[in-house]
Amino acid sequence: MIDLANKVALITGASRGLGAGLAERFIEHGLRVAVCARTQPKIEGDSAKILSVAADVTDAEAMQQLCDTAVDRFGRIDLWINNAGLLAPIGPLRDNDPAEFARHIQVNVVGVFNGSRAFIRHLRQRGGDGVLLNISSGAARNAYAGWSAYCAGKAAVDRMSESIALEESDTGLRVHAVAPGIIDTDMQAMIRNCSPEQFPRVQKFLDLKANEGFSSPAFIADRLLDLAFDPSAAEAAVAISLPLEKA
Repeated sequence: MIDLANKVALITGASRGLGAGLAERFIEHGLRVAVCARTQPKIEGDSAKILSVAADVTDAEAMQQLCDTAVDRFGRIDLWINNAGLLAPIGPLRDNDPAEFARHIQVNVVGVFNGSRAFIRHLRQRGGDGVLLNISSGAARNAYAGWSAYCAGKAAVDRMSESIALEESDTGLRVHAVAPGIIDTDMQAMIRNCSPEQFPRVQKFLDLKANEGFSSPAFIADRLLDLAFDPSAAEAAVAISLPLEKA
């Protein structure tokens, strides 16, 4: 792996699951890391290399302040990962609560907008290269009954990322919407607890758990770092999918 000691990454939704796993692995590789979640993340490591903030991605001012604080602390941001996201509501759209659906879109779509906007403005101000990775899903590209909110939100992330890539083609920004594969997080546990009436494909995820057919956060983190910083791993497409670790 290339030298990452002088790189700075910012990760949203890092209090648990994939976000926390990415932060921990990035720190192992020597990056300086800024993290946020609605509850302040607790990330182990050298405190001089970690900035942890409680911030809601649906709050545009909070995302701009997070960006400014990270730049004040570390001098720059090289990699921004919009990871914060929700799965609920699960179930037929006819049964979804409108307020819950709206909250989902606020986090999964508006949250990506807020983070992307703050990072793009930083990059244009400082000049030079930067990488924006928006965590997407296979559900953006293949519909699932019971996941109308999640499929719609992640599809929006893919199209938003492609639009950003066109808009910022004259800068040093590279953008990807990344479907990371399946990681055994709290979100997966929520899926496995669904009834077939809520989510008809639940058996697929029960089988994955029985066979431990998951990628680890460390595996995903290494693939994202390669994508961001290793020229030999660069991808031309904006919307991409990572391979499963145990495929």
